[in-house]
Amino acid sequence: MPGTMKVAPLIDVLDREGVAYELLEHARTERAVAEAEALGLPPHEVAKTLVVATPEGNARVVLPASERLDMHKLRDVVGGGKETRLLAEEDLVRAYPEFELGAVPPVGGPRERVILDRRLATRDTLVIEAGAHDRSVRLRPQALIVAAGALVEDVCCD
Repeated sequence: MPGTMKVAPLIDVLDREGVAYELLEHARTERAVAEAEALGLPPHEVAKTLVVATPEGNARVVLPASERLDMHKLRDVVGGGKETRLLAEEDLVRAYPEFELGAVPPVGGPRERVILDRRLATRDTLVIEAGAHDRSVRLRPQALIVAAGALVEDVCCD
């Protein structure tokens, strides 16, 4: 299957940290809302990971597929002012060759800061992209917070 190698970095981290998870295969999707639809889930149960450049290096921001990132709130958390911005596609390709473009998971590959939106932290489970557009992982948010050393913050538009 095409996505098998792309999920290995995420799975390695989850296994090393002792995180219980379920690997989900689904039709190839390019957006988190479509991923939710392919899995038969409401968009607020599926997370998308956005990568932002900050003066201190890249950070991964995890928020519900149903929400939009509020850059002002994020900059209040990570600093950097206007220097903190979404990573461009060519930078994503360079920084994360182990994952499909647009499918970077919250952990795996380079060790970076992870910010998890508070809306996800209180869920029983959440689904994250696994590094490939046809694979996802269902896990408990608290396990992801521990494995990633994630900050829990409000980073979505109101």
